[in-house]
Amino acid sequence: MRSSRPRALTPRCALWTTRRKRRFPRRSRSTTGRPSASPRGALVRGERFLILPGLLFLLLFFGFPLYSILERSLAAPEGLTLTRYARALTAPAYLEAWRNSLVFALLSTLAAAAGGLFVAYWTSGLPARAKGLLMSLYAIPVSLSGLVVAFGFIVLLGRNGVVNQLLAALGLPRFDLYSWLGLFVVFPFYNIPLFALALMPLLETVGRGLMEAARASGATPLQAWVRVLLPALMPGILAGASIVFAGMMGAFGTALALTGFAKNLLSLQIYSLVAESTFDLPQAAALAVVLMASTGLGLYALALWERRFRR
Repeated sequence: MRSSRPRALTPRCALWTTRRKRRFPRRSRSTTGRPSASPRGALVRGERFLILPGLLFLLLFFGFPLYSILERSLAAPEGLTLTRYARALTAPAYLEAWRNSLVFALLSTLAAAAGGLFVAYWTSGLPARAKGLLMSLYAIPVSLSGLVVAFGFIVLLGRNGVVNQLLAALGLPRFDLYSWLGLFVVFPFYNIPLFALALMPLLETVGRGLMEAARASGATPLQAWVRVLLPALMPGILAGASIVFAGMMGAFGTALALTGFAKNLLSLQIYSLVAESTFDLPQAAALAVVLMASTGLGLYALALWERRFRR
C-alpha cells in the first residue's frame, strides 16, 4: 500500500522547481476571479507615455501643416469647394507638370537602382580597407545640399564647365546641362550612393554566397543574377526605391537652380504660384495635396511589392 505522504524532492529537482517559480511566477487573482495585472505589465503601460513627445511632435509639425494645407485648398467664401482640385486635374499645364514629375521620378529611381546595384556589387568584392574608404566617400553625395550639387555640376558640366571646354577642344558637341537629360544625369548622382549603402550589407551577408552556390549548381552568370541575386536583394532595392521616388516627386531645389522655371515640374508649379505676384496660395495647396497623394500611392505600390518579396 502506497503512502499518502509526498515524496521528498531530490536536490536537483528542488533547484529546478525554484528556478521555474522564479521564471514563471503565479499571477495573483483579484476578488473578481480575474488575474490581476503584474508589475511588469504596469511598467509596460507606463512606458507608453514615452511616445507622447513623438506624437506631439508629429501632430505639431506634420498634422497641423497638413490640416492647414487641406483647409486652404478647400476653403471658399461660400463654404467648401473642389474647384481648385478640378483645375489641378484638368488644366493642361498642371497635367503636363504632373506627368513630367511622375515620369522623371520613375526614370530617375530606375537609373539610381541600376547604378546603385552595380556599384554595391563591385564594391563588395574589394578588400576591406578599400571598401571602407569607398563607403565613406559614397556618403558624401547623400549628405550634400541640392544647391551644392547643382553648383558642382555647373562647374563641371555647365556651358563653360570643364567637360564642355574639353569637348569643344576636341570638336565634339557640348553637353546641355539645363535640359531634361541634364536633370536626368544630376539626380541619380546622389541617389546611386544611397542605393549602394543600402545594398552593401545584404551583399556582404548573402549576395556572394548565393552567387557562388548558383554558379556551382551550373547556372550562368546572367541566370545567377536574375534568378538568385535579384530576388534576394529586391526588398532592399524596393526600400531604397521608396526613398528615392518620394524625393524625386518633390524635387525642387536642384531643378530650380539648374533650369529655373524652364521645366514644367509639379514642385516648380507650386513654388511659382506662391513666389509670383499672383500669390495663389489655395491653388498651390491643392497642387501640393495632389503631389502628396501621387507620392503616397507610389509608395503604397512599392510597399505591396516589397511585402510580396518578403514572404
